Amino acid sequence: MGDMIYREARLEEYEKIGKLLANSFLDYPFLTIIRDDLKKPDYYPNFVETLQTMLTRVYIKKGNCLVAEQDGELRAVALLQQKDFCILSYLQNGGTNIFRYIRPRNLFKYFDFVKRSKKHLEQSGEFDWYLMALAVNTASKGQGIGSTFLTQGIEPYVKSKGCKHLGLITSTARNEKNDYVLLDHMDLKYGSKSIGNWSFLKTMNKL
Repeated sequence: MGDMIYREARLEEYEKIGKLLANSFLDYPFLTIIRDDLKKPDYYPNFVETLQTMLTRVYIKKGNCLVAEQDGELRAVALLQQKDFCILSYLQNGGTNIFRYIRPRNLFKYFDFVKRSKKHLEQSGEFDWYLMALAVNTASKGQGIGSTFLTQGIEPYVKSKGCKHLGLITSTARNEKNDYVLLDHMDLKYGSKSIGNWSFLKTMNKL
C-alpha cells in the first residue's frame, strides 16, 4: 500500500464524502436520536446521507474539509470550522432536499440541539478551531486510521492555520487520549430523550 495523503477536499468529491460520513455515523447517537422526528422512521438512512452531503458542501465551500487518501481511496474525512455558518448556508447547499424526510420545525429543533451541544463546549473552554466531525470509511475502521489522521493530518493542518486550541464534542467518553483534555460532561435534552455530551480540548502549542 502507498503512503497516506492528507489534503483539502475538492468540491466535486462532496457526494462521495457525504456517503462516507453517512455510513460511518449511521449508528451515532447524535443522529439516531432524530429518527422518530422524521416523516417516516424508514427515511432515516436517506435523511442521514442528505444531511451529511449538505454539510460536506458547506464545509468545502465555507470551512475546511480534510481527507485522508490512500491509493486513490478516501479512508477518512474531517469537517473543521473557525466560525459558525448561518442556516441560509445550509439551505443554499442542498438543504431544501432534506425536507423530503423531515418537517422544517423538526429540522430546526435538531439544529438547535446541535447548537446547544456546541454551546456546551464554548462554555467549558476557549477554542479557536472546532472539529465538527471525524469519520473513517467503514471498511477501514479498527486500523488506527482515525487516530493517525487526527495527529498527523488534522492537528498539523489547523496549527499551520494559527490554531492554538482545538475543541471537539462527542456523545461517548472514549476520546480522552492523544492529549485531549476532558473539559466537561452533561446530559443534553432532545424532547423527552437525552444523550451524553462530552467536550474535549487540545492545546496545539504542546505538539
